[in-house]
Amino acid sequence: MGKSIPQIDSTMQSKPSPDAVSTAVSLPADLAAVALIDAPTCAAAGAMSVSWWHSEVQAGRAPAPVIRKPRCTRWRLADVRAFWAKSAEQAGADTKAAAGVKARATKASAAARAKRTASASTSAA
Repeated sequence: MGKSIPQIDSTMQSKPSPDAVSTAVSLPADLAAVALIDAPTCAAAGAMSVSWWHSEVQAGRAPAPVIRKPRCTRWRLADVRAFWAKSAEQAGADTKAAAGVKARATKASAAARAKRTASASTSAA
């Protein structure tokens, strides 16, 4: 007549314990040297998209994967860490180029704003 309610095992947990999370975040040095990570993790380490990461790998600027199989491409964590450290170092040293890009972008924005205002005043008349 009635449906039976499935029993829940009391040993199952819906979330990992805080101790398990903290140990998962920090890896021992010898394990980090051989750990393999996927593309979303590589991209997330630098707050970039997965498609950006794949284009950097294809261009040869990011490390090549050590395992490349269908639906299973992996990079060494140590290689990815070194890539992001080098990128951060280069970005910090390249402040002059960043200032130039900012100046050109500001000039282009001002020109586009002036063009929009002229266009709006022409169409309103």
